[in-house]
Amino acid sequence: MSELADTMTQAAPIAIEAPLVDPDWLLADPHTRFAELRRDHAVIRISDQSYWALRANDVLSLLKDDQTVQLEGRDYVGFHQIPDGAMARFLRDMALFSNGKNHRAKRGPFARTFSHHAILGMQDRIRSVARSIVADLPRGESFDFVERMCGRVPSEMIAAILGLPVSGAAYFAPRIYAIADGIASIYPIDKHDRIETGASEVFAYVEEEMSSRLTAPKDDLLSRLVADWNETRTIEFSNLVHQVIAFMLGGSDTTRAAFAIAVSLLRQRPDDWAALRADPSMIPGAIAESLRFEPSVGHLPRFTVAEMQIGEARVPAGVPLQLSTMSAMRDPDLYDRPDEFLIRRTDHPRLHLIFGLGPHRCIGDLLARLEMEESLRALLEAAPDLEIDVAPQMIGFGGIRKITEMRVHIPSSM
Repeated sequence: MSELADTMTQAAPIAIEAPLVDPDWLLADPHTRFAELRRDHAVIRISDQSYWALRANDVLSLLKDDQTVQLEGRDYVGFHQIPDGAMARFLRDMALFSNGKNHRAKRGPFARTFSHHAILGMQDRIRSVARSIVADLPRGESFDFVERMCGRVPSEMIAAILGLPVSGAAYFAPRIYAIADGIASIYPIDKHDRIETGASEVFAYVEEEMSSRLTAPKDDLLSRLVADWNETRTIEFSNLVHQVIAFMLGGSDTTRAAFAIAVSLLRQRPDDWAALRADPSMIPGAIAESLRFEPSVGHLPRFTVAEMQIGEARVPAGVPLQLSTMSAMRDPDLYDRPDEFLIRRTDHPRLHLIFGLGPHRCIGDLLARLEMEESLRALLEAAPDLEIDVAPQMIGFGGIRKITEMRVHIPSSM
């Protein structure tokens, strides 16, 4: 071959339409089918206007590509044809579904509270809550672990951090879980009445708590947020309420499912469970691996502002482009032996993909990891003989995934 031929730029491949995939077929076995699709396709569609990027290198670059933005709340509501009401207002205001200056204004009040230093300062409180919940678990009988522990951990910790009464967690948690059903790749219109009721009741609850702190502040996070807002008023008060609800949502349903799956994966591997008991310093790595292996969030949403070519696929401007974390975190280009659960894995990226990248990276990533780590530590210390009666499954391939029942028992002490 001539030197000239060696130096010629290769022509870009001809862009083709991404293949259309039946979502029910994908839902039946998402990990296996993402792997099959990923080998031949950088992008798929699950509807005429819903594109999915599958490969890790594309997902990582697209999170920082200025040809994609976060889907705006009004567009999310319009695309999913969500009826006007409390849920639609929440989605239009939610910082997750905003960009640029608007996003910074909504996220800004939380930045100081969720700094690395501030979250580490909460670790003793998180540990105390986790130990209290484990001590309260039944002994000698079968119970629903998702309900009795996994649901309590994030909701009671969020209540403690915000300054809400711990008793309030039992009220707001099921309503937050109802709202979580509305953050999905396909909005479940058949569940809208329940979602709408949850959104309306949570808003009323949080608004009342925050309004009371305008006139009678306390020594808590809600009071600091309200005081900071009162000095600048860069957003409407209702908008601030929605950002608090978004924090409650982000720290509740995802952590609830993620922790249940982590315990299930580890307890079904006796060698791993024993290793963690012997060396608790391995707990952070075990949690990171469970978040990769069976993520509670299936994709990160983006929106194209220009026509793009991703791999061989043409993606038009003005369409939702879902970045599949489920697929990317099983991609051999990102992880060695990606289909194996390895708690000693050393190839995790510095920033875990499950929490996103760039300006929309989850502000509570460290808090979520500490909640799960301290909860696992508390179980290993006080209930190391926990046994699984019915293992849970994670359902879905996008949005906030759902978890099935997980039944366990802890033998009575002699």
